[in-house]
Amino acid sequence: SFSDYLHCLVTMVAMVAGLTYTLLDWPSYIEAIGALSLCTEATLAIPQFLKNYRTRSTEGMSVSMVLLWFLGDSGKTLYFLLRASPFQFLLCGSIQIIIDILILFQVVLYGGNPSHRVD
Repeated sequence: SFSDYLHCLVTMVAMVAGLTYTLLDWPSYIEAIGALSLCTEATLAIPQFLKNYRTRSTEGMSVSMVLLWFLGDSGKTLYFLLRASPFQFLLCGSIQIIIDILILFQVVLYGGNPSHRVD
């Protein structure tokens, strides 16, 4: 239920906040949180890619939307490159760009047409 979800969310946030407050002076902990955050952001589109692949449909997705994802991720990665950001930023940005290209290929290939669906 929604109230169970909220209870779980509040509990998790409280636990992570308490842990972060306790370990704030440990650089390894801060690095681990940063790495986890970068990996999470870099792989956000993977479930969409897998859904598109399973259903053979990109219904509701447009080429322009995926192109804007690609432009945003490319711009961010270029910024990381020009600012000599740490390697993990470039790696995660590159992963995002690759996933964007794969999803763009799916949008063009499947054309958003539900008739390509494989249930």
